[in-house]
Amino acid sequence: MNSCRGHRVISLEHSFQSPDPQERLLVSAVSITLPLKVFVGKKKMNKENEVLKDLVRADLANSTAASNLAFNEKVKAMIKSGRNVYHFAFGQSPFPIPPCLVKAMQEYAHVHDYLPMTGILELREELVNFHARYDHLALDVDSMVVGPGSKELIYLTMATFSGEILLPAPAWTTYAPQARLAGKETRILQTDRARGWKLTPEVLEEAGQRGTSRKLLILTNPGNPTGTCYKEEELKALSSVCRRYGILVLSDEIYARLTFDRKYSSMVKWYPEGTILTSGFSKWASAGGWRLGYAHFPPATRPLMEAVRNGASHTYSCAPAPMQYGVAKALRDHKEELDRYMTDCSRILGAVGSFCHRELSSVGVGGCESEAGYYFMPDFEIVREGLRARGMSTGDHMSKSMLEEADVAVMSAHAFLRPPEEFTTRFCFVCFDGSNALEIAQGMPASQPLGDDFVRQYCSPVVEGVERLKSWVLKHTV
Repeated sequence: MNSCRGHRVISLEHSFQSPDPQERLLVSAVSITLPLKVFVGKKKMNKENEVLKDLVRADLANSTAASNLAFNEKVKAMIKSGRNVYHFAFGQSPFPIPPCLVKAMQEYAHVHDYLPMTGILELREELVNFHARYDHLALDVDSMVVGPGSKELIYLTMATFSGEILLPAPAWTTYAPQARLAGKETRILQTDRARGWKLTPEVLEEAGQRGTSRKLLILTNPGNPTGTCYKEEELKALSSVCRRYGILVLSDEIYARLTFDRKYSSMVKWYPEGTILTSGFSKWASAGGWRLGYAHFPPATRPLMEAVRNGASHTYSCAPAPMQYGVAKALRDHKEELDRYMTDCSRILGAVGSFCHRELSSVGVGGCESEAGYYFMPDFEIVREGLRARGMSTGDHMSKSMLEEADVAVMSAHAFLRPPEEFTTRFCFVCFDGSNALEIAQGMPASQPLGDDFVRQYCSPVVEGVERLKSWVLKHTV
């Protein structure tokens, strides 16, 4: 034992033989340096551990980080270490941010003021114009709240809402943890592949009849992880049930500008009095790291909007100033450029999504073809017997096998609130260099379809990964 600047340096390998009984309490295989007063005996250490155990709310004791973000970091670490992994597990745009947005944001990089809690008027006005242009909606500039990503606004809406949360499954990985963090009861509403993984009026009707508390339905359209879109008649039928039971809807429309046919119908059109619309710039504008989103509240939910606004004042204060001013300027001055950008991104994603669905179908993998965004949800039921023979019976077992044997990373649908034994996954077909693909597409007529030859030439990592996955499927098909 030595001393060093008032501390005692204790070799723990030696501590078991020490004549000092307090030193013998230390049972570790490493050496540490701590003040002498820390070593006060096992009883006090146990008491401190009991205190530490109560630092986290009991209902959050086993909470984890967002599974998609955590898994993405794991896969990125594998790739950085030199392993060739085909990363179909994370939904980040492969395309560069539109140059007009970048230039506009740079013009306002010097702005450092705290801005209005609900966002600058210029941006809110442009957002109203934006949705009038694309969705033919008459939104209200004073009913809009701008925040650092729609994720934060969805959470604040859940946190301030008085009632239970209805979640159609499969659902984005963050909704349920957000509801739990907000201390809300969650009711899971299961869907099925035969109906495009979309919520039906019958299932919603049953949920509406249960209990007496208010209900907030989280409706993701287009879907994540499914890539499917609700048709007008489907939204109309759901709106009738919502109206009958007074169910509020939070319509997460973050992928609305990336429908492959460039057509979209918002729940706001059919249920304007009860639909909160959320969206942002992470997906269609490829600006995920900019953290800029917004929510629009109907007049009947004014108290909820004010609660969200107040929550904003106590949490993030305001969305970043350069992003707000820059995006407002780009939306106002570069409408045609942004429209062509959306068109070309949607064309490319549509071609890649169709290729992936068709190629996996060729080896017996089921699934609904994607209609928008970055995803579809393949069903690998065909390998169940082959994996069962190896003692594998869950989607997590299957996805682990894909990563270990084929270097293909996917997330099983269990992370999206599906049953653990289901052999479905979210398949993100965006692991390619979108810069080159976008440049080529922009040099073609906007109406020209992009086929398999385009995908094979300009989205080759996706093609290679799908081929690896097809080989893995054939290997395990009985």
